[in-house]
Amino acid sequence: MKRFTIIALLALVGVMAQAGNINGRVICSGQPMMGVPVSDGINIVLTDAQGRYSLDSDKSEGSVFVITPSGYIARTLDGLRPGFWQPLYLPVGQDEIHDFVLEKENQSRYTMILLADMHLSNDPSRDDIRRFKNIVMPAVRREASAARGHVYTVNLGDTTHDVYWGEFGFNESDGLRLLQDLCYPTPMYTIMGNHDHDPSIVGEDVDRRAAWRERDCWGPGQYSVNIGSDHWIFLDNIFYVNVEGKGKKAPGVAGDRSYKHMLTDAQFAWLEQDLSLVDDDARIFICTHAPVLYSGRDSGLLMPAGQVRRLAGLLAPFSQDAVIFSGHIHRTDICDHPDFPRLHQRSLPAASGIMWTTPVDWPMYSSGGEDAGIWVAEFEPAQEPVYRFETYLYGPRYYRFYDMNAVGEAYRASEGVKRQQELFSGTRMDYGLKKWRNYVFLNYWGWEPGDRVEMYEKNKKLKVEETRYEDPYKNFAYELPRVMSPYKHSSKASKDVTYHMYTAKASSAKTPVTVKIFGADGSLKFEQTFSRPCAFDPSI
Repeated sequence: MKRFTIIALLALVGVMAQAGNINGRVICSGQPMMGVPVSDGINIVLTDAQGRYSLDSDKSEGSVFVITPSGYIARTLDGLRPGFWQPLYLPVGQDEIHDFVLEKENQSRYTMILLADMHLSNDPSRDDIRRFKNIVMPAVRREASAARGHVYTVNLGDTTHDVYWGEFGFNESDGLRLLQDLCYPTPMYTIMGNHDHDPSIVGEDVDRRAAWRERDCWGPGQYSVNIGSDHWIFLDNIFYVNVEGKGKKAPGVAGDRSYKHMLTDAQFAWLEQDLSLVDDDARIFICTHAPVLYSGRDSGLLMPAGQVRRLAGLLAPFSQDAVIFSGHIHRTDICDHPDFPRLHQRSLPAASGIMWTTPVDWPMYSSGGEDAGIWVAEFEPAQEPVYRFETYLYGPRYYRFYDMNAVGEAYRASEGVKRQQELFSGTRMDYGLKKWRNYVFLNYWGWEPGDRVEMYEKNKKLKVEETRYEDPYKNFAYELPRVMSPYKHSSKASKDVTYHMYTAKASSAKTPVTVKIFGADGSLKFEQTFSRPCAFDPSI
């Protein structure tokens, strides 16, 4: 059933007769397109039989855009950004004309590359630009060239890093130019992150005003597109506060760069209009920078509970559950929430690892200890999406095994660990202690709700515990360099937790351990036997 039938009929009988201050046409192959939604981020209207639209707008959102229908894509602005949006530069009292050209595209199957938290900054100490070119881009090109059907990219925000805009002369515009210069291989849909705001702007209405550069580069703060049988919604859920005079001092930074995880009433009003145009049986995918659901809090929520209830209510009429893609937390977090059973959260690790702060000649790791990489999703009608995590170095990889005897040796020999324990005794994990002898750990970052991990030693099933212990690779790659030579980021006194760490104790130091991972339906997803002793070396 099409929920927009009544609205479309109203458009046909001339509901748009009153001209607004934003006007234009939507065409494809020179022909007008009727019934295409066009929005200023507040109101949504439909094109008439001649492909014309008219919006009476306060222009507060700064752009006008098309909600592209299934089977079409807006002609790209530069080979990178789909031209579904155009900026509004004239005052409210002056009329503007904005036409849109769509192109037909077979979207019966398609692939989405999902990136989050690129944190490009041009920092010579972190060598982020070179590493992005030489490590991240080859993986993206590999996936784009092998993709099934048309391929697109979702950029979940923090393309650049606000606190370094002035220090290293690399802001959001520079990040866009870098991607253009590198001939990024797919169209990219982007949403704003907290680090994409202009930190020099403080005061009244700062959330809107500080977004100006990101909006100029990437477009609206809330928008949607239809791809295949799916409806993709992009929502900026970072409300920028930036209290003047407080926070970290850096060139061009006027405030503390603070923010709230939330949506505004205006965004909810726009979303309600948008969803009213979507088929009841469509799959809904929502992209935000900050997660909505979150394993890192006791409540399981990062946004306010009332807002999550409001979001769930708007999505309730649809026959299929909604999936939310987010970044921000720099680690894999795939989770559900008992109070919102029809919302499924998929949070991604940072494409920059730990913001490029691990040693430049080491492999890159994420904040949860994951091998750095990107998520890839494959979509076909009437089938569940297929998700893959592609590491930069190893291709698909979802876990890492630790022989804690080897880890213990490394901890006892490390000057960094000794210094860490001197500074933070009792608050940081010390895997050099005897109590970890003969333990094995599995960091399973591919965890999905309902998955089960089993471990066996000589066919004997071991007792496996799901823990929140710190990943030792992450400690060596990020925390210990900060302890020995602090630069910009210092080591924390409290231990970091890994939300997908599994532990068991073996009977000896030399027996192999077999790991089996089962899905929620009981099927065997992974099985691998690890010989022991098993080396520990995060530098290779």
